Amino acid sequence: MKKKSLGATVLRAPYLLWSALFVIIPLLIMGYYALTDASGVFSFANFSNLGRYKKAFFISLLYALISTIITLFIAYPLAYFMTKCKPSTQRLLMILTMLPMWTNFLIRTYSWITILSNTGIINTVLSKFGIGPLQLINRPGTVILGMVYDFLPYMVLPIYT
Repeated sequence: MKKKSLGATVLRAPYLLWSALFVIIPLLIMGYYALTDASGVFSFANFSNLGRYKKAFFISLLYALISTIITLFIAYPLAYFMTKCKPSTQRLLMILTMLPMWTNFLIRTYSWITILSNTGIINTVLSKFGIGPLQLINRPGTVILGMVYDFLPYMVLPIYT
């Protein structure tokens, strides 16, 4: 068996600390709250109440399925096209695919709110043509549009590789 060096252990320590603080401990806290009631006694009552939210679960799964299918229909031809390009073009397309991921996920999502709100860019342009403000926010189509935009790079890259 290979002996681990002190240097490898020291280099591994920040990652283990980070994982413990921001992954393991929050999971344990969620598990505690899921398996206890308001007084802190062990209970499955929280799980018995999940039936109240079945409509929200169904809608979430439906949106996830639709956005996955749309993302696949966009990502597969794009990844296929990238493989057929010359290497310099492949690198450029890879950078353009990954570029949105350099921006925080929350900022990318809020940028869609700026674009789609009643006083946003799209409604401002439409008002110049005499078309009233359209309700674009909180619609199924815009939720799916945001999901496709946010997760498209995560589907293109594995297909491309």
